[in-house]
Amino acid sequence: MPAAEVDVLVVGSGVAGLSTALALPGSGSVLLATKGTLGEGATRYAQGGIAAVTPAGLAGPLDDSAGSHLDDTLAAGAGLCDPAAVRVLVEEADAAVAHLRRLGVRFDQAGAGLLARTLEGGHSRPRILHAGGDATGAEIERALVAASRDAGVRVAEHAFLVDLLTGADGAVGGAVLAVGSELSLVRAKAVVLASGGAGQLWTDTTNPALSTGDGQAAALRAGAVLADLEFVQFHPTALHVPVDPRPLISEAMRGEGAVLRDLDGEPVMAGQHPRGDLAPRDVVTRAMAARMAATGAEHLWLDATAVPAERLERRFPTILARCRAAGIEPTSDPIPVSPAAHYLMGGILTDLDGRTSLPGLYAVGEAACTGVHGANRLASNSLLEGIVFAARIGRAVAGAAGWPAAPALGGGSPGARPGQGAGPAPAAVTGDGAAPGGATGSGAVGDPAATRAALRREMTDRAGVLRSAEGLAAAAAAIAALPTSLPARPEGWETANLVQLATALVELAARREESRGAHWREDFPDPLEAWRVRQTIARAPDGGLVTGVVPVPSLAEVVR
Repeated sequence: MPAAEVDVLVVGSGVAGLSTALALPGSGSVLLATKGTLGEGATRYAQGGIAAVTPAGLAGPLDDSAGSHLDDTLAAGAGLCDPAAVRVLVEEADAAVAHLRRLGVRFDQAGAGLLARTLEGGHSRPRILHAGGDATGAEIERALVAASRDAGVRVAEHAFLVDLLTGADGAVGGAVLAVGSELSLVRAKAVVLASGGAGQLWTDTTNPALSTGDGQAAALRAGAVLADLEFVQFHPTALHVPVDPRPLISEAMRGEGAVLRDLDGEPVMAGQHPRGDLAPRDVVTRAMAARMAATGAEHLWLDATAVPAERLERRFPTILARCRAAGIEPTSDPIPVSPAAHYLMGGILTDLDGRTSLPGLYAVGEAACTGVHGANRLASNSLLEGIVFAARIGRAVAGAAGWPAAPALGGGSPGARPGQGAGPAPAAVTGDGAAPGGATGSGAVGDPAATRAALRREMTDRAGVLRSAEGLAAAAAAIAALPTSLPARPEGWETANLVQLATALVELAARREESRGAHWREDFPDPLEAWRVRQTIARAPDGGLVTGVVPVPSLAEVVR
């Protein structure tokens, strides 16, 4: 097959991938591969903003600190955040915002040259910076795309990641890409996976069709360690309309005064949490699911009619336009909403510089698992994570290659290469032993569309907001019965990737016999101290899966 050679291959063109490409010094050759077009992906759908404590000179007087941001992130993560990773995130947030502004991101202003700030769920202070009212992701993506073009970043569009190349020592040395109908071999000294999440595992999702977990699945096949896959954030307020993906209704609307109500008009969050409608997302989603189950309702209402119409028009032009396109007038009528799969807290396990368990392989953004999100991501920390850790990967790759390092966003020391961790003896899990691209097995070739539809229904019914041992066992059996031979083309590879991730996710969800953050077990409704560990999963030599656990240090241990 045609072959090329570069110093660094970056897979993905959202905030994490573009930020990584820009963070790499010009000393080496870089190829950014994206399976859609440049600028396509989940980043542009991000509405609420980016969480960061900025200097008073930028945002006006505020009673806030990086320490407070850290505390809120740890609280939302329900005891499973890696405090060292969270410290990196919050302490380098201000520098990340300054970096975005230098690239031309136009954050909303509050007057007198100050940046506007708003409040979102789980935050104790209004520290969310936004752009275009509710179009923060689109504005950041615009600026990053423009900057990458100005910098001359080499881009391969419509390039699908089929598989990673590994040597006898397990080191990653490139990838196989499908560009159109042709396969190409790209050899690289370092590969950075910034390929996003896997929201297409569920029937109701805010993620675009591109979010099929290709990077995580390829890393799993290559032998990398993944972690925290059981923790999937279901955003409480997606517009309840029959479209895929479901339009997101930012929780910033609740920050401006909107209230969740049931179909009888009663407030849903009254008495549920001290912060009411601005409780962490997992709390709000569970309360909504319980109210819907109790009343038989398919949706609830988000009532923003008490918010001045002028404020809604200014702050949420994108949301209002999408509602109006569906025949809903948010200034006078409540908005029908229901939970939808939104963000994968788990992913490819990395250290604080994006290194994975495989030499030569890095991961960043939603494809990675840095430990900053724990069991539940704090609102508006995702865009921030992509920028902060992309900069650290740029420095780490430059250091490994002996290049002059790009300017740092902030301080911090390198982390150790992650492994599978200590804990109980690994448990063997049956796997399908996927070959490159995931198109495996024998017998008749399955239909990708039908297979994906069946998988999404099963995951929604059995591995969604509410879970149980019985339901997860049924899901595992149904997933194992899906076709393992699929066409060797993108739609087949995407479906195979989803099946592989679903197998791993359901296994970890079944093993975690407690409720914590976004993982809610009806048969184990309480969190247990014995389960304050992060679960890992990797491919075994025989093609199956092996699980393990990683202890979670306390903040005191990290500080010490």
